[in-house]
Amino acid sequence: MKIVRSLLVLIVTIGFAHAGGFGGPPPFTGGSPLVSGIDGTYQAVASATNLTGIFGFRIQNGVQTQASANNSWIFFVDGDIISGSVAANVSNDKVVGVLDSGLGSSLGNTGTSTGAEIFVIPGNAAAGFYNGTINLNSPIASFSGTGSLQGTPERTDQIVTVSTGSFGGDVNVTEITIPGSDFDKTDFTFRGTRLSISSIAVSGTN
Repeated sequence: MKIVRSLLVLIVTIGFAHAGGFGGPPPFTGGSPLVSGIDGTYQAVASATNLTGIFGFRIQNGVQTQASANNSWIFFVDGDIISGSVAANVSNDKVVGVLDSGLGSSLGNTGTSTGAEIFVIPGNAAAGFYNGTINLNSPIASFSGTGSLQGTPERTDQIVTVSTGSFGGDVNVTEITIPGSDFDKTDFTFRGTRLSISSIAVSGTN
């Protein structure tokens, strides 16, 4: 009997040594049962009638990074290639986000004070959203769900240029019309996985 009791004590001790009991998940890290938490680079494939594309996002220390190379989408819709930036959030077993048209992005500083400048006016842009579930018990953190893409309407924007010289600078404001998209709302489904848990962004910056 002493031998049997000793064996039972040993088995129970081994069971509690593994967090979650027999076969249970490892300790929760950042809200995820994965040892590495939810950090990593994710990518999904989207599909629908006359639509195919990919979108991806990257999470570090539990929040999405700002590296544009890791947070972008590109879809082929009705013969047009449309792209933009991705906003994403993973919370428990949910994954939700926004597909930004990118039209609000700044052109930045051209670094020139004289001469002609060329601006590309984007057309046929779109924006949308996606939501689904993610399996945090899966080694590849597979996720899937549905989303929707909507063409953006025509809009008026401004380009502000500042020229410098020996007698000060001149500020010029030019209004431009950004064409609207010529396709209607399109719903899609998506399936994706976590590609990497590396802390190094594709662009080399966080």
